[in-house]
Order: sequence, then structure tokens, then C-alpha cells
Amino acid sequence: MGKRYELIYGYLHCIGRTTYSAGFVATEDEARAWVERQEAPGGGRMKPPREDPIRRCGVSYCPLKVQQPWFAWRVCEE
Repeated sequence: MGKRYELIYGYLHCIGRTTYSAGFVATEDEARAWVERQEAPGGGRMKPPREDPIRRCGVSYCPLKVQQPWFAWRVCEE
């Protein structure tokens, strides 16, 4: 049974933490490289999905409305 790695990202909101999938890769090195690219200055920006709580937060001056997403990966058994 092989392993694959799910690329994940998300945001920390006043109502909790969100997690979204950005796809899968075959090796941990590929996953690590993706995270490094995303976190690098000028790296790719991930837009929050429509269902993300930031889209419906009613607090006018919530400090968590403007933030950088977090990036990681997790092991998925096949």
C-alpha cells in the first residue's frame, strides 16, 4: 500500500479554523516544495472558497478578515 500526500491550506477565523484541499502529490518532497513555494514572498495566493466563513463574517473591524493562509500537507494511505 503506497502513500500520497494531500496539500492543504486554510485560515484561522474568529469562529474557528478552516481547512481546504489543494490537491495531491506522490512524494513528501513535492509536498514540502509546494508549501515552500506558497509561503515564499510573492508566492501563490489562495483565495478563500465561497463557503469560507470570512465571506459572511458580520464584524466590521474583525482583525482576522485580512490574513495570510497557512499551508501544510498530510499523509493519505492508498
